[in-house]
Amino acid sequence: MKRRKIVLVAGVFPPGVGGMQNYYYNLSKHTKHEMTVIAPVYPDSDYAAFDKEQSYRTIRGSFMRGERADVTSWGRLFRQVRRTLRKEEPEVTVYGYVLIGFIGLLFKLFGGRRYIISVHGMDMLMFRRFIGLNQIVKLILRQADGVLANSEFTRRLVEEYGVQASRIGIVHPGVESLFRSKPADEALLRQHDLEGKYVLMSVGRLVTRKGHDRVIEAMPAIIRHIPNAVYVIVGDGPDRGRLEKLAETVGVAGRVRFVGGVSGSEKLNDYYNVANQFIMVSRQLEKGDAEGFGIVYLEAASARVPVIAGRSGGASEAVLDGVTGLLVEPESLMEITDAVVRLASDTPLRERLVREGYKRAKQQFQHDVLAGVFDQYAGRICARPAVRYKRARKNAVERMRS
Repeated sequence: MKRRKIVLVAGVFPPGVGGMQNYYYNLSKHTKHEMTVIAPVYPDSDYAAFDKEQSYRTIRGSFMRGERADVTSWGRLFRQVRRTLRKEEPEVTVYGYVLIGFIGLLFKLFGGRRYIISVHGMDMLMFRRFIGLNQIVKLILRQADGVLANSEFTRRLVEEYGVQASRIGIVHPGVESLFRSKPADEALLRQHDLEGKYVLMSVGRLVTRKGHDRVIEAMPAIIRHIPNAVYVIVGDGPDRGRLEKLAETVGVAGRVRFVGGVSGSEKLNDYYNVANQFIMVSRQLEKGDAEGFGIVYLEAASARVPVIAGRSGGASEAVLDGVTGLLVEPESLMEITDAVVRLASDTPLRERLVREGYKRAKQQFQHDVLAGVFDQYAGRICARPAVRYKRARKNAVERMRS
């Protein structure tokens, strides 16, 4: 495979914390191409020391601070991308957020530079309510040399914008190899009063689509079948206050543990290993919020924890129903309860799901494997003849009209 020069314009990146941050970091770390990353500044972290340890080159600047963008930051980012493209002369630029891709569109129309848009699901839904923005998104996607989706679910959303299937590639999020099964941390059990308890666990940002509220509402029925059940919620977010109040209203405040955010994958692995089941019943909301994939399901599977997911968005790709876990209708408290009780009582089923989930996570979703998929896809895009910018402008006008 020919080594290509690639610039990644990442709206989020470590040391920021989150699934998208890890996605772009691991593509950059494991790719065989020559990668330069344009990333935000995180004022409260030693990002310079972090960058120094990496094999790829990172450019940070005042164009974006702490993942917060405003009107002026777009101009600064545009100028930074322009300087980088002139200096690096990459064969393709990858934009890590669909609206940032407007910069890629401009450089294609007025310079013929190739670009790829990376999308994650929610960004393919959130602009559809706004006619003007939706038209811009459509143009950015249709004019792109390639669109990189994180799941089949996301790929289908991209196709709805009229993007040809041949230009869409899929690179799933990957699982760090350190997620593994190990004895439960006794100090952690004592810290959260989990000794002798049957632990259900969710890991994720506390936002409505993740479905923490539905699991809390199902807890009274779950407790009737599993008297020592507790629900441990790892993560933080804007929904925490509402969820704490809901637990009190439902009468299960003493059975729900709000852990807050956990720093570091090793510590998170310790939490997975005190769980008897992992559950996150994500659902798609009317405003366009959806789970694009859900790497936490595969992290739990890597730790040999049985998983339950909501039948929504890309979660059905992260969890294969009846093969590597169970899918439930995320709004059905009965289905949630039945799935939890079934995993707790059916030992052969639980062991089979754990075995197959672990195998799939370790064989198909390791970062080096997925980076290889990215490398082949990016290589194909770079090998295509470049479109002259006058023709690119003409194509853009035609696609706007269509």
